[in-house]
Amino acid sequence: MSRQHFFPNPQTETLDRHHFPQSPNPGELAGGRSRADPSPLQLPPDDLLREILLRLPPEPIHLFRASVVSKHWRSLVHDARFRRRFREFHGGTPPVLGFFHNQLGHSLFVPTSGGFALSTASMRHGEWRTLDCRHGRALLHNNRTRTLLVWDPMTGDERYLPFPTQAHLEIVQYDGAVLCAAGHSDHGDCHWCPFLVAFVFSNHRDLITSACVYSSETGVWGEITSIHIRDSIVDASPTALLGSTLYWLSENDSIIELDLDKNSLDFIEVPYAGQIIIILIEDGGLGFAGVDQFSLHFWSRAASIDGVRSWTHRRVIDLEKLLAPEVVAACMNRVFPVGYAEDANVIFIYVYPSIYMIHLNSMHIEEVSEKGTYWFVFPYTSFYTPGITTGGGDDQAVLLNGS
Repeated sequence: MSRQHFFPNPQTETLDRHHFPQSPNPGELAGGRSRADPSPLQLPPDDLLREILLRLPPEPIHLFRASVVSKHWRSLVHDARFRRRFREFHGGTPPVLGFFHNQLGHSLFVPTSGGFALSTASMRHGEWRTLDCRHGRALLHNNRTRTLLVWDPMTGDERYLPFPTQAHLEIVQYDGAVLCAAGHSDHGDCHWCPFLVAFVFSNHRDLITSACVYSSETGVWGEITSIHIRDSIVDASPTALLGSTLYWLSENDSIIELDLDKNSLDFIEVPYAGQIIIILIEDGGLGFAGVDQFSLHFWSRAASIDGVRSWTHRRVIDLEKLLAPEVVAACMNRVFPVGYAEDANVIFIYVYPSIYMIHLNSMHIEEVSEKGTYWFVFPYTSFYTPGITTGGGDDQAVLLNGS
């Protein structure tokens, strides 16, 4: 895959003038045409300009448009301190830009944010499989070469990893997760940080589930840890990260838990039959969501007074109150959760024949424009990242200035 590019629109200058105040150098706005310099009183101070830029929406297209107004604006937008303030101003929550998936007949990536697209033209379905998305990176597996790819669509960085040796030697079902390895809580700009890849796999013969972790800093897989639980095979589904612990679904309605600090596996039983998605609840604990008819149920896991952890039925959302009547009438009761963006607290619900995003903080619901049958989706979130070039290629992030 090639480095991603953003394509400026021929109307960029017009858009920039309409959307932004005058540049400190108006001559640059006109593509370098000479113009009498304005008096200093007409120039907005940099501090004022930063405050204006700070209030742009969080989607990358907006800072990108600002960055192409002039060299001076670009230097302000690309400044690390400004971008940190920008993330803080927007609550540290990167916007959802789209999702990866593994359904045939569709592009590997479906955009959900206006002005953003991700071309995966050379990544053929059946050859590539999405395992996870987190902290600005995607984890994919090549079924033909049996290699893993950690891909940052915003920077174009690609890291190919071999399968763990034991997984190569056994007939297994597997899943994986990618996460930032930096010891900080601000994961809105992890593109240049080291990363970890956790790989979990189950042997169908002896029903042993194992896991190991790859570090980009050492370049090697760590020690394998294993556990034997009857009929518990890891499912190919989205993961969740809570603190230093990763969670996967298994095929027998339970959850596989990998403690990264202790390098240990455990299983958690789930009091629910049917497709669920692991989520994080409001107080930062572990939870899951499932759909019964048009009721979206949320469960949370917490310790009781005696220290025993158990599941509690936390809340119910009536989807019929959020969806249009014609959508409810036409969906043939084919409704189930398919994904969760833990950074943004957005749950993805499949309501035939569309996917809907429910922003749990605001209860705002929106339909994804591209229809299709999706069993699971892997949301991709990111703020704007500098260092982008213009041009074209097969696999790239694209900001569409005319959107």
